[in-house]
Formats: sequence, structure tokens, C-alpha cells
Amino acid sequence: MISAPRYPKGRAVRAFGLQTALRLAVALLMLWTTGCFSTTAPAQHGIGFRSFLGIDFGSSLRETRRYYPTGLNESSPLGYPAYHVTDLSSEGVSYPDVIYEFDANNGMQVVIARFAPSSADAVLERLRRVLGEPTQHTLTEDQRMSDALWITPGGEEVRFDRAHHLMVVIGPQGGNLKKDVDLRLENSATIL
Repeated sequence: MISAPRYPKGRAVRAFGLQTALRLAVALLMLWTTGCFSTTAPAQHGIGFRSFLGIDFGSSLRETRRYYPTGLNESSPLGYPAYHVTDLSSEGVSYPDVIYEFDANNGMQVVIARFAPSSADAVLERLRRVLGEPTQHTLTEDQRMSDALWITPGGEEVRFDRAHHLMVVIGPQGGNLKKDVDLRLENSATIL
């Protein structure tokens, strides 16, 4: 009887264990890479404003008064609470007048800001940097944007008006204030 050489049991177990360990390592590596690199489409992030000159959308009138104690309480054309602040600036842009309007349930949802005429290009450039190209726009005779409108995926509406030196932001939950803003803009002599 001729016997074939046999490997000791320890080697067979180690070979089987090594193959299993390699398979397990490859499976874990594949699981890890799919966790690090999502194969699904990226989620759409809403672009737009979270705040304007220190006041967050959704802030209360009380919080706004606390942040700008020298402002004036007002009422909007439709009777919504409003807060008027003067002589603000940010990054070299001067805002002689800013009005924040408030919804009883959703807090601050509208900003109407008058900018200095010399700041028009800076305001427009900042809007384009934050929001991208406008949804609609009109041009002046010298091919500069005179009016621009952005409607963001998050539900904000942002308007730029070069002739009246105005920027208007209607927040994502400010749809019920839109008529109020339209009344202000129609009677632009009394906007601010």
C-alpha cells in the first residue's frame, strides 16, 4: 500500500481560514467603499438666504428688536408687523433702509432692502454668487441687468430692482406676504 503524503490538519485549517479571511476582508472593503462613495444621486440642497444682515428667516420680531434696538416698529400695507432699520452695511454695501416683515406663525419672512445707488453692481454680483443666474431678468440700454428675479428650489423669491435700488427677499414660508410686498412695490414712493 502506497500512501499519499498528507498535510497535517493544522495546515489545511490554516489554508481554509486564510481563504475565508481574505474573502471576508474583500467583502468588508467593498462594503466600506460603498459607504464612503454613495452611488445614489446627490441630494438637492436648497440655495438661498438663511438670514439677512444678522436676522435669520423665522426670527421673531422680539429677536429682531433685540439685535437692532434702534429700529422702528411699523405695519405693512396689509397690517403685518414690520421692523424698519436704517444705516446698515455689509461687505462694503450700504443699506440706508431695511424692512423686515413678520408672519405670526413663521416669523421673519420678508426683507425689503434699499441699497445705495453706488452699491447696485455689488448687490447684483453677491446675489449671482449666492443664487446663480436669475430665473428672469431685463437689461438696460447699456446691457446691465435692471431687474432680476430668482426663485430658489427652497421656495424663496428674490428680486433685484436697479432703478429703485431695491432688493426683496420673500422667505420660503412667506407666500402669504407676497401680496403685501406687491402692494409696497406698486406704490414705490412709500416703500420705505
